[in-house]
Amino acid sequence: MVRKITCTAIVIGLVCSSGIVTASNQDSVYAESNAAPVLSFPSSSTGLSVKEKQTITGASIATEEQMLAFARSVNPAFPAELPRLYIEIGNIYGIRGDIAFCQMLKETGYHRFGGIVQANQHNYAGIGATGNSKTNKGNYFQTPEQGVRAHIQHLYAYATKSNLPKNEVLIDPRFKYVARGTAPNWQDLNGKWAVPGKGYGESILDIYSRMLSMPVIPKETIQ
Repeated sequence: MVRKITCTAIVIGLVCSSGIVTASNQDSVYAESNAAPVLSFPSSSTGLSVKEKQTITGASIATEEQMLAFARSVNPAFPAELPRLYIEIGNIYGIRGDIAFCQMLKETGYHRFGGIVQANQHNYAGIGATGNSKTNKGNYFQTPEQGVRAHIQHLYAYATKSNLPKNEVLIDPRFKYVARGTAPNWQDLNGKWAVPGKGYGESILDIYSRMLSMPVIPKETIQ
């Protein structure tokens, strides 16, 4: 049964999108066998256009509390530390940590996994994973912090040609295989991060648009 959740919008002055998209069948790449309930979300009134170019670099807009509330509206057991890690590490690299977080939601099925990549890999972006191959589950990272840093570094490789920020250590084992600077926008990841990848970047931005519609919840109310 599909449950509908109505979210209070916040106004941030972006451009409008429409339609209802189910979370589990549209937002997961490596969670095909996920048996969790399917939830549907009303369209965002933030107005983010998934068709207009949206850069991978830049400052985050969503708050940690907003990100966690959105993730837990689908997966109540979603780890509380991940929004903070995405914002903090994204800021170090000048990467939109809030949108990278939405890419992680898509890739992991809102941290429910269930596909070839498993939760204990801390691999939030399917780095090194090949299709549905059970023999190549992709890379393993020791901690959630390392997993997020590798994800942000991979985006940094696609979006820029710059060296790593000062004092940063390379974690992403596939950084060297990326054609540097070939995907400055989220939509440019189509056919690069995911193959064939039609609409891949747009689907990430759709999740982001819906996340921005979540009310900003005071930090002390989030456990």
